[in-house]
Amino acid sequence: MAVRMRDSMAHRGPDGFGIFTDRNCSLGHRRLSILDLSENGKQPFVSEDGRYTITYNGEVFNYREFIPELRQKGNNLKSSSDTEVLLNLYILYGPAMLERLNGMWSFAVWDSQEQTLFACRDRIGVKPFYYSTHENSFYFASEPKALFAAGIPKKFDPDCLHEFLLFNYVAGENTVFKGVKRMLPGHYLQIKQGKLTFTKWWNLADKIRKNRENLPADPFKWFEETFHSAVGYRTISDVPVGVMLSGGLDSSSVASALNHNGEKNLSAFNVGFDEKEYDESALARLVAKRFSLNFHSIRLNGTQLYNSLLEATFFHDEPLIHQNDAQMLALAKYAKQFVTVLLSGEGSDEFMGGYVRYKPLNYPRLLKGAGWASFYLKGLYGGGIVNRLDKLSRYVEGNDMRQMVLLNASNIYPRDFQHFGFDIHTENMAYRNSVLNEAIDLYPTEPARQAMYCDLFIHMASILDRNDRMTMGAGIECRVPFLDYRLMEMVPALPSSVLLKGKKGKFLLVNSVAKSLPDEVLSFKKLGFSVPWERYLKEDPRFDDILGRIKTGSLNHLVGDQLSEILFSTEETSKDVRELLKRQLLILEMWNSEYLQA
Repeated sequence: MAVRMRDSMAHRGPDGFGIFTDRNCSLGHRRLSILDLSENGKQPFVSEDGRYTITYNGEVFNYREFIPELRQKGNNLKSSSDTEVLLNLYILYGPAMLERLNGMWSFAVWDSQEQTLFACRDRIGVKPFYYSTHENSFYFASEPKALFAAGIPKKFDPDCLHEFLLFNYVAGENTVFKGVKRMLPGHYLQIKQGKLTFTKWWNLADKIRKNRENLPADPFKWFEETFHSAVGYRTISDVPVGVMLSGGLDSSSVASALNHNGEKNLSAFNVGFDEKEYDESALARLVAKRFSLNFHSIRLNGTQLYNSLLEATFFHDEPLIHQNDAQMLALAKYAKQFVTVLLSGEGSDEFMGGYVRYKPLNYPRLLKGAGWASFYLKGLYGGGIVNRLDKLSRYVEGNDMRQMVLLNASNIYPRDFQHFGFDIHTENMAYRNSVLNEAIDLYPTEPARQAMYCDLFIHMASILDRNDRMTMGAGIECRVPFLDYRLMEMVPALPSSVLLKGKKGKFLLVNSVAKSLPDEVLSFKKLGFSVPWERYLKEDPRFDDILGRIKTGSLNHLVGDQLSEILFSTEETSKDVRELLKRQLLILEMWNSEYLQA
């Protein structure tokens, strides 16, 4: 069974595999070789005395700093891998060592003497950890498909339907699958004498409160120095490293930092489209030239994206959320010819106020007068690929400030669903509300900061899931320097005058690292790694076939017959809402037919 689970995720580790079996535990591992490419770095990795065994996904970027300490304490390290360092730190210090790590990880350690399991996830959840208890056994893996390979039933959980329809993503511990859960970021679990317990080892709210008392004298200089260090850590590798370069502010800042750090002969990878309003390849090429990166760009058409979308459905396990999963997978597969590690600019928007949807929350008094607030905010919120003014008017209608913060990352709102006979209550979504309560306690008079804090644990979790599945689906490791824990703990403690000042957003980044970027990048309107789905949905007959299946009830077992019937009726509802929901159900049907029913 452990072998079936392990090999269902062969894409995550194409370079090797291993298995460990004890009387009460089996651990399997697929290896993606990044550090110490020799056999000494293979997993599962067993301690020198044979007592402890680790299986580990991720990287500890500062692992070399612990080697002198471990040797002083008598450890005879036989490899140059971070795996061995991590295991020996755990043996010496237990969970207390977690605070010292700079990295991204999910790992599990089996103690064969005590017959106990310890498993842990990194601070913000860059690396995944899924688990299930089934027939008196505990199963865990990096992807749900491995749990299903163990015989756990692959069933949709109807209790998650309303949250999924509203947000496209089920947050917190729950997933769209019945009986399959996630370990929350910044937590660890232990199984002792048959008892399963969870402990929160990293509390961001506490870190923010503490750091408010010790803010840097010059936040712009501090950020620039720390970000350069974060990027430097994430180039530690025994295999080639590259960067995903959209041409936007975030990925271009990563490219700038690589250049500042003196990195040579690195590659940048970009996706371009024939549709000019979606194509950033010329801008990315300009950035690559500025910072001496070897530039690689691929162009994708509708057929290629459709095929990639089907592949992405398998790799993601859960329904695709962001609709740019397909292009990320295609880019990662292309980049695999040249590199095994890619750096990404993800995380900047949530920490530094990059999303345009935060802007209305900076004007809470105006939002109370929703009828004229839309007009007033047009200059700030209008434009772009989506109809933001229509979205804004629906966003403020009938919602109090708490609701607007909770719904800030959504495109469809509870009142919209009333047209389709769905009565959705956000107060029943316990995890989202618990994070919002933390945010309100931290930023009681700042709704925009509340939304940003919520996004760190909710919206960004969905983005990190996408990054991990699409890159690991191609045998690529994705690293995210904006999520270095030093940045995560200090940036949210900074005052809004440093983060939200100015019309463009990301004031801290623009006035530090980004000062080295070409003017064209600073003035370019954000696209957000978008895809011209509007055109492809109309032109590709395969999408018509999927919509036809929905019309004839293919999703009724998941969403009921009322929603799909009304969706294609002539009842007068918002065109934007209808199109958003149609696209959502289209993705859900692709997942249903290609994954859930497969």
